[in-house]
Amino acid sequence: MGHHARPVPAARRMLVVCAHPYDATFALGGVIGAFADAGTSVRVLCLTHGRRRDPTPRRRVDRARDLGRAVRRLGAEDAVLLDHAPGTLAAATIDELAAEIRSAAVAADALLVVDATGPGAHPDHVRTMRAAYRAAAATGTVLYAWTLRPAELRTTHQVLVIDADRARQRAAIACHTGLPENDPLRSRWMRHQDPAERLVVLRDERTLAPVDRPPERSPS
Repeated sequence: MGHHARPVPAARRMLVVCAHPYDATFALGGVIGAFADAGTSVRVLCLTHGRRRDPTPRRRVDRARDLGRAVRRLGAEDAVLLDHAPGTLAAATIDELAAEIRSAAVAADALLVVDATGPGAHPDHVRTMRAAYRAAAATGTVLYAWTLRPAELRTTHQVLVIDADRARQRAAIACHTGLPENDPLRSRWMRHQDPAERLVVLRDERTLAPVDRPPERSPS
């Protein structure tokens, strides 16, 4: 168990919702480990089996096995992968995706996603974030988003800073046996070795309007 000088927010059960298997480790691994160390029960829901279509069913089986090993190394309980094809989340409605998230988030009091509010965000990440927001709004759940964007760029959302155990995250990443050593994903992650992670509070208990549409105005 790692040592974290900056405590994470209190949460009994957290559901991590990611678009792709590698999101859970390269992007969210430090945060998952910190919450698990604090005693939070963490489960992972992955909406697809990868960033691109697999040439054989065997690759999907291997990737699911590797993700399960990786999240358990981080301290999470398990990982469930849904059958949406990579790059096709836009074909499902936000309500359909949100229903799948709600089904997996029974008893969860916090959700965690990749921040996709900035320019250039991957379409699957945008879809996942919006669906998670819809699910959080329906269930009264807090929604956190891991972000690399500088905190000073944000004025409307609270930003939390927590400590990350990078050694533990590296051990989890090593579980992805099918990811080539020269994959650009590895080099991009190596450039992000700050000991701290930032979480944007996209939704707390007082927020009611979904992130993908403006709040309705009260009649005057």
